[in-house]
Amino acid sequence: MKEVLELNDTLAELSKTFTYAHNFIYLGRGYSYPVALEGGLKLKEISYIHAEGYPAAEDEARTDSPD
Repeated sequence: MKEVLELNDTLAELSKTFTYAHNFIYLGRGYSYPVALEGGLKLKEISYIHAEGYPAAEDEARTDSPD
């Protein structure tokens, strides 16, 4: 808890960066994939911002496609 509270100034700066974002993508690999899905869902629920969770390996494969 103390570590998180010590990051208060850093988190305040990050919040300024993401204030005007309209879309978020959460990437998760393996056991982190359900966490990415849940993160996207929670952001949608509390802010009505478009957010999605994707498996990280799928995104990697998609960027390698010849399209």
